[in-house]
Formats: sequence, structure tokens, C-alpha cells
Amino acid sequence: MRFEGNHVGGRPWPVLCHASVSVPAPSGPPCVRSAARALWVVTGLLMALAAQTTERARAQPPPPNAVGADMARLRALLPAERELLMPHLDDGPVMLTEFSNEQTELPAVTLMARVHAPAAVVAEVVSHPENYGAFMPALDEVEVHTRQGLQVAYSWHWTVAIFTLRGDNVMTVYPGHPTRGHLIEVTSTNGDLGVGRFLFRIYPETPDSCVLVFATRIDMRDANYLSQQMASGGNSVNRTINIALAMTMLLATIDEAQRQVGYTAPPATPRPLVRPSFEVDRYADLLGRGDLVFLHLEGNDLHGVSSLARSGTSVERMRRIMVSPEEFGESLMEGSRSHTIEVTEQGTRFGWIIPVPLVSVGGEMMLRETEPGGAIEVDGLSGSLSSALFRFDTHAFPWREAAIVGWSRFDPGETTRLVRRVIDGNAYFSHGLVAAVQVMIIRSLRTRSQRMPY
Repeated sequence: MRFEGNHVGGRPWPVLCHASVSVPAPSGPPCVRSAARALWVVTGLLMALAAQTTERARAQPPPPNAVGADMARLRALLPAERELLMPHLDDGPVMLTEFSNEQTELPAVTLMARVHAPAAVVAEVVSHPENYGAFMPALDEVEVHTRQGLQVAYSWHWTVAIFTLRGDNVMTVYPGHPTRGHLIEVTSTNGDLGVGRFLFRIYPETPDSCVLVFATRIDMRDANYLSQQMASGGNSVNRTINIALAMTMLLATIDEAQRQVGYTAPPATPRPLVRPSFEVDRYADLLGRGDLVFLHLEGNDLHGVSSLARSGTSVERMRRIMVSPEEFGESLMEGSRSHTIEVTEQGTRFGWIIPVPLVSVGGEMMLRETEPGGAIEVDGLSGSLSSALFRFDTHAFPWREAAIVGWSRFDPGETTRLVRRVIDGNAYFSHGLVAAVQVMIIRSLRTRSQRMPY
């Protein structure tokens, strides 16, 4: 689906349209090499889910003026948008998952984070792809073919089990500026993971810190067979891979830059899961462009994620979906099914399952409303995601549209033993999966509320 963003001062309600989403291509090493294995194990699960949704995804027409992912506008964040999000960077990265637009049905994923290293150091890390194999999960080898002027042409090589993936990229490194920062653009011209673009914008903040904005859009539909199968699964499958890989690239780049300057993150301290404090109305314009996810990250420890989204419908309709165990259970992932087991004073216990052959995922959860019109709490009880805590509430904009406010904590390793084994010690990829699931639930709840009969 997509929203056609509208300024709050104009028509306030987003316009619902349909589209599919894209996937990104990152790039690998040792402790970090397990990210590649994790990707393909999770990919196996996602490909099975893709088979359930392919026909529906193919039925969605592209925008009338569609252009390729390597040509579509990738604008990152405007100055006012960065200013709005800056206070959150003390707590961790912020992610904007865009809706599709008049150019492409393949929305971009944009990440913003503070780096405790000078802007010039971060630019140096990004602009030398020949060094990526030492710190960037998934790349086995990078070969630079030419350096001419501002551009670097290079190929990458990725070997995972019986698969060998290759691709060609062209990087353009624009001259840096002491106050305006650095711009580095990468175009994926061809290869096994499709075509598209990456955009790195590095803004100086202090002599010892900067803000990194990373935007990406990759189209895998014309890539090799395996990539095509992943891309055929529609929005949820594509977006999940896109977000997980984009998060891996961002966090790997940050860690390498901070390592080079000797920065050590302070030790993490346990935190309870608490409702985030948002002046929600201030985010309305940006939420017309996409959904926001805020990572509460200390070092490699993810304490939880928060999210904000516009619903395109009223508070009453949105809450009718939120308090339904069946609707929530079927929003966990494309293809999931749920049923009520019992209703007690403690809440509604329900079972959910994603019926994928060989790697079926499911369990039991408890849903309750803290008070009439209050927050909705969903706690894992058993099976997959047994320790998960999902929290959602609504906020009414002045024009009566509902905003969705979410805050959650869960471990993606609780899905299957195989996934748990391959993402163990692989924080980058795991954090990306958490962010992707948060977006998946928000978008499913929104779609269901808009399709609900009046």
C-alpha cells in the first residue's frame, strides 16, 4: 500500500493506494560473516511466505509514471525533518520507511543516527569500498576496477554455502565541505541482487561527532532467480529484507568509524519497556511520507523499539482492530493465522501460527486493554516470541484522524532454533529484523482498519 502524503494544512487524510516494496543489497566478514548465513536462512522462511502472497503482489499495478529504482528520487531527509528527529538520536537510530510515490512503487528506507567520530572519518570509511570486507556483513570480496574523478567502479562477490552472488556498483564521492558535510552516492548497476541506489549523507555536528543519514532503494525483481522469488512476495517480505540489510549497513559503518577513532560505548544498563513521550502532532507532515521507528539502542543492546504512524482512519475504527486478538495475530507477518482460546479477567488468550512447511512459527499470546480507551498490551506466553511485549495506543490528530503509537520488545531468535543459531552474536541483522516486524505490524493494522466495513 502507499499513502499519498498531504500537508496538514491541506487535505488531512492520506489517500490509500497499492504497491509493492523493494529490497536492498548490502555487502561481509567473520563474527559478522554469520549475517550472510542468517540472511539466507531467514530468506528461506520469507520465500515460503512469498509463495502465499505472490499473486496478490503481482496484481498491484505500478504507478503510471514509474521509473527504475536506479533513477527514482532518493531524497533522504529534509533539514526540518532532521531537526525534528535530532533529539531522538541520543537514544539510538531512527528509521523512516516511506510509502510509494508517483515515481515508483518501491519505497525507500531511510536511517538516521549519530556517529561518535568526525564526519571526515565516516566519509573515509564509506568512500573506500575495497575495505568493506573487513567490517561490512555479507561481502566476501570487493574489487575496485577504476577510479576516475569523483567516481569509483567496483564489483562485489558474495559466497554463501552453494550460492555465489555478484554485482557491480558505481560510487560517486562528492567533495566534502566543513559545514555542509559529505554526500556519497552508490548506484547498483546490475548483478544478483538487482538495481538501485544507496545514499550516504554525513553532517558534521561537533569536532568529534556527526550525523549519518543512509537512504536506500533496491529493486530485486530483475535479479537472479533466488532474489526474484524473495521479491515476488509483496510488501511484507520485501520490506523486511530491505530494512534488515539497511540496518546492517548503517550499524556496521558506524561501528567501524567509531573503532577507528577509539570510541567505546558506555556499558548498557537494563531498562523497562515504557511508553514513549511524543508530541505526536509535530510529526504529522513527516508521517505523511512514511512510518517512523525509533530504536532504543545502547552499544549492541537493543532495549526496545517505538513507532509512530498515521492510520488514514478514525480512532474508533483503529481501536476496533487493535483490541481484536484475531486481527493482531494475523498482523504479525504476512500469512499468519490466529484464533481465540479463552477470555478471562486477565485478557484474551489467543493462538497464532505462520503455516510454513518445515519451519512453522507460532505460539500463544495474551491481549488486554489496560483501561477502556487505554493502551493495548499483547504479551507472549509460549512458543515463538514467548517473551515478546507489544504495546499500542492511538492519538487523535486535530482533524480526527488516528495516529498509531507503538512500543515493543522482542527477540527474533525466538522464532525458530535455526534462526536463533545463525543470528546469535549478529546484533546488526537482529536489530533490523526487530524494526522490520514493528513496521509490518503497524502497516497490517492500518490496512485492516481501512478495509473494515463501516
